[in-house]
Amino acid sequence: MLDNLTETRNNRIVGFLFNFIDEKPVANKIDAAVAPYNLSGQTNPYFFPTTGSPLITRQQAMQVPAVARARQIICASIGTLPLEVRRESNNSKVTTPPFIRQPDPRMPASVVYTYLAEELLFYGEAYLRILELDTAGRPLSAEWISKTRITKKLDARNYTVLHYELDGLKVPDTGLGSLIPFTGLDEGVLNRAGTTILAALALERAVKRYADEPVPHVILKSNMPLPKERVTALLDAWKSARQQRSTAFINDTIDFEKIGFNPAELTLNEARQYMATEIARLMNIPEWYVAGNSSGSMTYSNVTTERRALVDFSLRPIMTAIEQRLSDIDITPRGSFVRFDLDDFYRGNPLERADIYTKLVPLGILTIEEARMMEDLVDNGN
Repeated sequence: MLDNLTETRNNRIVGFLFNFIDEKPVANKIDAAVAPYNLSGQTNPYFFPTTGSPLITRQQAMQVPAVARARQIICASIGTLPLEVRRESNNSKVTTPPFIRQPDPRMPASVVYTYLAEELLFYGEAYLRILELDTAGRPLSAEWISKTRITKKLDARNYTVLHYELDGLKVPDTGLGSLIPFTGLDEGVLNRAGTTILAALALERAVKRYADEPVPHVILKSNMPLPKERVTALLDAWKSARQQRSTAFINDTIDFEKIGFNPAELTLNEARQYMATEIARLMNIPEWYVAGNSSGSMTYSNVTTERRALVDFSLRPIMTAIEQRLSDIDITPRGSFVRFDLDDFYRGNPLERADIYTKLVPLGILTIEEARMMEDLVDNGN
């Protein structure tokens, strides 16, 4: 208990000192006006769907291996990136405040930011609920709230957000218990691509059916009438026997007729590969990340190139939505901004880094001590 009180006191002190970065502290104004437009809502005719809920739920989508893989690559990559605060005037680093470093004291920051990124990817919107405020009215801690628990009270045109409700109860517009909304750059893949994911899910179910009964559909015809109980027992025995051996024996009272197609004739493998490609497109990531058909071996050089491409074309929209919302003056003092630190993510192999140092140190851009610090070679005195 004493440790918790000490940590809370220290967080308040750090939060208070952090506000001196701003010349004129601005009171916290987290309310529905921060996200004034119902961009990803169900009633906006410019986005999908125009009515009702998304065609597919998160739970259904995650049953498709390609979707789960893409979610892990995009969201977990973002969630594990460190966040830093810099001054707008000279781009110098500022001590990262407790809220940015760990929004919810009860769980790692990577978990919170991963699920924020996931909901921006899936739904186009995400939320935190404020648990604690500092002396200037900025959040000290907040918890992630699933978008599925949030509803919006809209104006008569169904465009402007008037207030939010959590589990059917109105939340405060400001202060403790209010929401910090994060708005994505589109309506989310579950809204705009639900049909494609449903098709992939149906394909996975078809694969399971053929795994359960790995033979073409057949009809057994009896040359004499059989009671319902005998028919059921015959079908059960047939299914059990086919799971043990592929060869069957029938007497002259039973006729066998094949209908449908086997998995090879249905080209299920090709269909799954095609759906993986389509999911890679809708997730905006390279096909080989989810389809497993990389054309060549990965080296240090092309791994770095691929990571840059992944950030530029896949991660950047979600990262920007999180960075800019955290940079708003109701969270970060004016004159500072929040951004993800990509240095380690882009970090090249030792030979590439050594080549950079041999060029930058003679030019005076880097000192030898700074280069050693970047390589974690600084003597800590131990």
